[in-house]
Amino acid sequence: MKLYLSSFSALFSAFFLIAAPAFSAGAASISDEDQSIRVTPEFTKSEADQARQDPKYFTINPDSVRIRLLEVKDEPDMSYVRMSETPPKDLNGILVSIDTIVNIASKIWQIVQANVPVVNIETKYATAYPQGVTSASQLAQWSRPKSYVYGFYAENLYGSVMIDCKYKVSFAYNGAYKGKGKYLTAVAVIPTVTQVGWGYKFYMSASVPDSTIANVGTDTDPVAAMQMKLMWKMATVIKEVDGASVYYVQGDGYYEEIASPWKKEPKVENVKAAAPLLDPGTIFKGN
Repeated sequence: MKLYLSSFSALFSAFFLIAAPAFSAGAASISDEDQSIRVTPEFTKSEADQARQDPKYFTINPDSVRIRLLEVKDEPDMSYVRMSETPPKDLNGILVSIDTIVNIASKIWQIVQANVPVVNIETKYATAYPQGVTSASQLAQWSRPKSYVYGFYAENLYGSVMIDCKYKVSFAYNGAYKGKGKYLTAVAVIPTVTQVGWGYKFYMSASVPDSTIANVGTDTDPVAAMQMKLMWKMATVIKEVDGASVYYVQGDGYYEEIASPWKKEPKVENVKAAAPLLDPGTIFKGN
């Protein structure tokens, strides 16, 4: 019988994913997105003492780590984020370039810090608008937002479930400017369940580098595309483990997880227009 987090007297909020190490102390250069999660966890004397006495409790079983897509659903509206855009009265006299696509919102942001979801995380999101547009309200024909809900689970060497997390990747799509284009807004990651057992620390951040914002349509009928990179760091007194996944989103609603510790070949490579975006090792420097 497996033990679950509820069976521990001390619980903390957190999230975890395991992957190849990316936080090398001797790295010559670190990209902005990696720097956003570069931290040194601190532990108490009690945690250090317990780790010496019971190392199995403080060690994740790598074979137990699983991340699953649990649900794909429509959001009723964009209330999962708090839009912070202030549009001008109108766009008359403003040059709008529909084939040049930009992110005017967050580029790098924290999601979980030391086991706690960041305050006001619902204000953090990315966009892919035509250059010159400053608000989602200046675009029309928005489709109802989509959410992809993920569950993550990991056990220690005793078989106890130490991490139980759910989070959703959400976005609104199909926004058009004067009937042209398909753009993105409110691209966000929202943790909905974050629990971890005593003695573990977790950090998570997201980044949307400008180099991943692209037009995968035509000059006259653009389709926005972006990649969002999620980075995780989990630590105990005994060991630190970190990892990342990359999510690809298009303005027509197409979505794919294109990189993770378990995904060997991205399905999205079959989308010809997306091919130039499929090298996370190049796009996200410093891994």
